Amino acid sequence: MESLTIATPFYNEEEGLNNYFETLEKIYNLTNNKIKIKFLFIDDGSTDSTKQKLFEYKKGNPNYDINIFCHERNYGYGRTLKNSIKLCDTKYLITYDSDCSYDYKIIDDLINKIINQKHDIINVSYKLANTEIKTNLFRSVLSWGGSLMYKIFFSEIKSYNVKVFTCSFRIYDLKQIKDINLISEDFNCCAELMIRAMIRKLKIIEIPGKNLGRKYGYSKMKIFSNILNTLKTIFLIKKKN
Repeated sequence: MESLTIATPFYNEEEGLNNYFETLEKIYNLTNNKIKIKFLFIDDGSTDSTKQKLFEYKKGNPNYDINIFCHERNYGYGRTLKNSIKLCDTKYLITYDSDCSYDYKIIDDLINKIINQKHDIINVSYKLANTEIKTNLFRSVLSWGGSLMYKIFFSEIKSYNVKVFTCSFRIYDLKQIKDINLISEDFNCCAELMIRAMIRKLKIIEIPGKNLGRKYGYSKMKIFSNILNTLKTIFLIKKKN
């Protein structure tokens, strides 16, 4: 049986943890007979009760294979993604956020496609879902502008029919990305990983996934610093390549 790690970052998410734990159990029931599944929780320096509750959940659920890794302070989403890749010891890796803003049932489709169709990365795109989502207008413009800049600066990505570079909900064939050196420490790391994978000409597809929106807590993205870091990421990738 193939093996899969589902990695989730947490930063001050105490309000939505019960919802996440309920979703985790649904994921396990959905996938357990198809693939050997592990869970990786990465606490990114939470200052509320998040870390404590993660350890309590692990202790109370010994039937689940759960590994918890804690940052001593808040580094940002990029560091959690890099450590998810570093700490993963299974064939496949899925990154799935704690806000459960995408339907967990999509995970079943991701597993089936990457095993049967032998892709390296499968990206989930809310744009392909053709549904209205509740999102901040400025963030939508930011996502659109970022994608446009990536296509302008990196000719390698023009052959890929990928519409969303910043979605963190993906499945990876771990051996294909394990040695990719990522620079970004914030949400730009998602786009950086995708761009570097395209430069390597990895097999990448995108599937539709409706964004259900966040029910608990709030997004930790710092918009203005994210804009500056987008430009910095483009510069550093171009410089290295």
